[in-house]
Amino acid sequence: MKKTALGVLALAGTLVVQLAGAGPGTAAERPATAKRPVTTKTVTRGEGITAEFDRTDGCIQTTVSMFGSVFTVRGSTTPDKLGFVSVTQVNTCTLTTLINGSGEASTLNLAVPNGLSGGRLRMSIEFTNFADPDNPVTSPMTADVSFRATARATSTSKKSKSFSEGVRFVSSTGTKSRPVSATGTITLGTQNVVSPDISSISATVGSVVTKEKTVARPVK
Repeated sequence: MKKTALGVLALAGTLVVQLAGAGPGTAAERPATAKRPVTTKTVTRGEGITAEFDRTDGCIQTTVSMFGSVFTVRGSTTPDKLGFVSVTQVNTCTLTTLINGSGEASTLNLAVPNGLSGGRLRMSIEFTNFADPDNPVTSPMTADVSFRATARATSTSKKSKSFSEGVRFVSSTGTKSRPVSATGTITLGTQNVVSPDISSISATVGSVVTKEKTVARPVK
């Protein structure tokens, strides 16, 4: 079963990996026909949250991991969105796996303030349960989770420069993360696998800003 990583490293890593495949081609990839250097700049901003829930009700133990992110490249009118939820549910008395699956969403609503003090994630997902691997079952899932900060935010930054074959590349990445407590409802079919009366056992909200600049000098 796939499982979301927790913490800001997962958030920043996911966003940066997506950016690497989503950004426009750099000047180094284009024919340098102009006499002046060709400069390409890309700025991307993103926010996201990870959370994990665990609940035991009699013999039934349920573990839920979730992730939601939104990032936007400056100049683009359409943000890129990604949501993910995985669920494992086991009857510990009979050692029977009831749910073992995951689902992804490309449409979601994520509200994160600049200070990462709180927010809300809502999304609809098509979830596939592989508890019976020979007969996987697909069901609708909805998630509506709010989160509130439980500690101060921490920030990190990284900058790199390189020069090769007439092309200079400069990039910088700044991330901010904050521990939060998440509560809400995640419904699989007619079952609430997460209900409002339980809080996350671990959750992090974060933001990332990536800036890239490429200067390609013309071929003589």
